[in-house]
Amino acid sequence: MSVSEIRRIPAAATRGLRQAVLRPNQPPQTVVYPGDDDADTLHLGVYAVGGRLVGVASLYREPPPDSLRTTTAWRLRGMAVDKSLQGHGYGAALLRACLEHATVQGGTQVWCNARTTASGFYRSLGFSQKGDTFELPGIGPHHFMWRGLEASR
Repeated sequence: MSVSEIRRIPAAATRGLRQAVLRPNQPPQTVVYPGDDDADTLHLGVYAVGGRLVGVASLYREPPPDSLRTTTAWRLRGMAVDKSLQGHGYGAALLRACLEHATVQGGTQVWCNARTTASGFYRSLGFSQKGDTFELPGIGPHHFMWRGLEASR
């Protein structure tokens, strides 16, 4: 892996990779997510040496579906790495940056709806699965996954 940098990007900059990787056969508006433009939403891009954007991830201050009372949970969504570069550490670097941001912001957990094909990736980075596999219409089978965060020192 040759990560040049990870930096904050505008929501619009995430959408090309979101569509190419996550929803290639769906219309462009399917990768515009609620909360994309909220003030506390974080969009990160990972750049390869040479300056090419090769991965994106978005982090929203949002409680998990089973817990409407928490304001310290963050939702990871729209994580996508160029298909030709998956498995080379770009996604792990992005996810670690998201976890760090949530921790610094006082977050107590990060959660996501992970495609079943990506569940092993999330497990390798400390996430746990909760519940059974479920289907997101038009997208496929998913697992609810979460990870607790340690307080920032």
